[in-house]
Amino acid sequence: MILIIWRKLQRVNVIKLGGSVITDKANYRKVNQALLRNLCEVISSNKEKKILIHGAGSFGHILALKFGLDKPGPIKGREAEIARVISDVLTLDSEIVDELNAKGVKAISVPPHVIYNSNKPDFKPVQSLLRKGFVPVLYGDIILFNGKYRIISGDEIALDLSRKFRPESVVFLTDVDGLYDRDPKKNKNAKLIPSIKSKMISVVDTDTDATGSMAGKMERIKKMVAYSRRVVVLNGKKPERLGRYFRGMETISTVIT
Repeated sequence: MILIIWRKLQRVNVIKLGGSVITDKANYRKVNQALLRNLCEVISSNKEKKILIHGAGSFGHILALKFGLDKPGPIKGREAEIARVISDVLTLDSEIVDELNAKGVKAISVPPHVIYNSNKPDFKPVQSLLRKGFVPVLYGDIILFNGKYRIISGDEIALDLSRKFRPESVVFLTDVDGLYDRDPKKNKNAKLIPSIKSKMISVVDTDTDATGSMAGKMERIKKMVAYSRRVVVLNGKKPERLGRYFRGMETISTVIT
């Protein structure tokens, strides 16, 4: 008699910490230390399998824009500038990984410029770390391929991870409470949208940073819903809301399905 035991595979969750949350994007290489500590504390309370991504914030955007690296191009002649920005975002990643480990999260960095070195990302290192009980940490970076460079945003990485791992959820920690009918930073009458179907999202805002327009970010988020049960956007500057989400409680956010 052969006894076969089926073991349910635990689906992974993806969490993206926005650069505007963990850093002061107006000040070069400025980390929001107290907020980062609180977020890592909340993340440590969640024992589910997860992959973390963070934005580059002031460690990436300021110099990338200054050097003109926001536009893809040939590596030749730009090596020093590219290396400087990659070094800066690695510094930010090290701070985040150190703080996560201090809270018991077993986090290990996975530099995107290492796994995005061909036409398709090689997520084998991410898979291997997950199987061994670690939490992979990726981030917005500059990737190099075929003699050219380009910036890859955390949002693009989140979409690629969604295609690969079919996560239970993708959580975006931003500097606002969720999605609004208008830009809440420009219009005090903007109303929060608690839940919405992805096909109903339409973005006309053209504000940009080194990783592209807000409309482009939202288009990626809309695509993620095809691979994930839900995408959640909530305010990372209020860590208790992430904690409530982890505990299955109602919280101020936008849920996209």
